[in-house]
Amino acid sequence: MAPKKDYYEILGVPRTADDKEIKAAYRKLARKHHPDVNPGDKAAEERFKEVAEAFAVLSDPEKRAKYDQGGHQAFGPEFDPFQGQGFDLRNFGFGDLGDLFDMFGAGRTRAPRRSTQGEDLEAEVTIPFLDALQGSTMQLMIPKRAACSVCGGSGQAAGSEEKECPDCGGTGRKVQRRKGLQVSLTCSRCGGSGHLPAKPCPACGGSGLRVTQEPVKVRIPAGVEDGQRLRLSGQGSAGLHGGPSGDLYLTVHIEPHPLLRREGRDLFVDVPIGLAKAALGGNADVPTADGRATISIPPGTRSGQRFRLKGRGVPAGAGRPIGDLFAVVQIVPPRALDARSREILEEFARLNPAP
Repeated sequence: MAPKKDYYEILGVPRTADDKEIKAAYRKLARKHHPDVNPGDKAAEERFKEVAEAFAVLSDPEKRAKYDQGGHQAFGPEFDPFQGQGFDLRNFGFGDLGDLFDMFGAGRTRAPRRSTQGEDLEAEVTIPFLDALQGSTMQLMIPKRAACSVCGGSGQAAGSEEKECPDCGGTGRKVQRRKGLQVSLTCSRCGGSGHLPAKPCPACGGSGLRVTQEPVKVRIPAGVEDGQRLRLSGQGSAGLHGGPSGDLYLTVHIEPHPLLRREGRDLFVDVPIGLAKAALGGNADVPTADGRATISIPPGTRSGQRFRLKGRGVPAGAGRPIGDLFAVVQIVPPRALDARSREILEEFARLNPAP
């Protein structure tokens, strides 16, 4: 049987090393050689056993003193280096050896850098009445958080390197034990990432994000309603550490039209006509969303009477049918009458007394 290696040599520390140096050396080597990190590597398994055994002895003041005096010969053939440490390597499968790390405040592997989704944004836009009916495409400048152009989103100053979080040892987790209960918590210092930027980027303060004005192309669907909220996927702020961007929610407001008004899917427009046309009939021009139309006014038309122009309302879209346009007749009397016109109307009033 080959002679055992010196425990100090295994950990790579001098004999004068204090407890802190021994613990740091052990954690570094244990993470490097742990079987979970090196699956199927028998040499790594043996190296890990040596590291664990060396730490089990040198971390115990009584065992270390005995080892310093007599070396390996100070212990009998039945010596168990793990006795009193709360675990036994001989009774642990390698899938459970990660428990050994938790006992001394370390984790199996360095925690991955956690990415988080960017925040959603809210914005408002006011568009012309006809653009809301027919649909349009516009470009908006939206203030949002984007990856810092100075550090490329890393949050680190140029030339600096990340360092392991000293509070959690790079695991991103901290173990607390109280009255036999073991709880694993996210490290509050590094937020669970396991590392801190050695020197924060001066442009973004280490966040990796900066507020910028970025152009966003927006397609307004035909028939959008006043107050409707549109979702633009991925157009919100950028995520941390490569995480997906949030969404942009755009609330649409619509400017009033000087002639047309909207009720649901239908449009309404007032059509003024004179007394003679209302009584005798004739044609009248009707303004619409896409030009002008002509309607026939039958004799005896009354003020407020509606004429329907089918399919000339709000365009179909999003599973909704096309609307209609209603021309609402408004009889407008003449503002000023000459003498002859007055005579004619007075004669008409005598022949047609009002009810």
